[in-house]
Amino acid sequence: MPLRWGVLGASSRIYHRSLKPAMLASGQTIVAEASRAGDSCAAYDAMLARTDIDAVYNPLPNHLHAEWTHRALDAGKHVLCEKPLTLSVADTIAVFDHAEAVGRVVLEAYMWPYHPRARRLLSLVASGEVGAPQSGHSAFSWPMNLSGGDHRLDRRGAGALFDVGLYCIAPFMLMAGRDPVRVAANAVRNSEQVDTSMSGWIDWGHGFGSSFHVSFDAPSHRTMALTTRDAVLTLPGAHAPGALDTSELCVERRDGTVERMACEGADAFAELVQHVAAVITERAVPVFGRADSVRLAGVLEELQRVSG
Repeated sequence: MPLRWGVLGASSRIYHRSLKPAMLASGQTIVAEASRAGDSCAAYDAMLARTDIDAVYNPLPNHLHAEWTHRALDAGKHVLCEKPLTLSVADTIAVFDHAEAVGRVVLEAYMWPYHPRARRLLSLVASGEVGAPQSGHSAFSWPMNLSGGDHRLDRRGAGALFDVGLYCIAPFMLMAGRDPVRVAANAVRNSEQVDTSMSGWIDWGHGFGSSFHVSFDAPSHRTMALTTRDAVLTLPGAHAPGALDTSELCVERRDGTVERMACEGADAFAELVQHVAAVITERAVPVFGRADSVRLAGVLEELQRVSG
């Protein structure tokens, strides 16, 4: 069943590059795209007042995610909000409490778990086929114009960790399925005191730890690997969002044999949109829901704190 969508911040690059094509490819209907006029948000309010919109996509700068998600919920809309859902654990809990109180769905726009290769990796770990996870590593970086005034480089976006840290941390968080025992991190910060790069480590308990590197000031690089008791698993090529064409999941087992699993390609954004529609129409339960978003918010908040 297609939904009728409204979009907050229609000039968003992620919306035009990825979510709009995904919505259209998934048979969704985009009813309205609202943009600010200078400092006026009247267009946002007008769109939320419409009765012909079922759900809202919120790709506004990070510091506005919580405010406009609450406003959309007050207007009776379901919400798909760009990552990070909010910038704190308290705000994330408040958003989900609000959604539950008004009987609406809120989901964080994290596309990775919906790609076939990601699903295969998570399934291998969950089934126990490759043994218990021991160590994971992921990186996501690219060189940004650090003097360009991008909102991700000040308090509005809150830096590299809150922009792309999700892609490096959440996969291992999903594998662990629990809160971390402890975290450690260091960061390079700009004059706004937000991180332009950060490296860190997370102890998920039970002998499983993962490391990460995110940066706006390093060569373009995306990688992910996992070592388990019985195998080393790597995802050649960009791990997020996932390849449109066939890709490989490489599994090097304890006995030295190497299996290159062919994984079908997919538009992970389209898979995400279809899943959101299924959750809203009560045909599916969230793959990345309240517990995951709250846990992730806690990890990001603590990494920011310890990276000082």
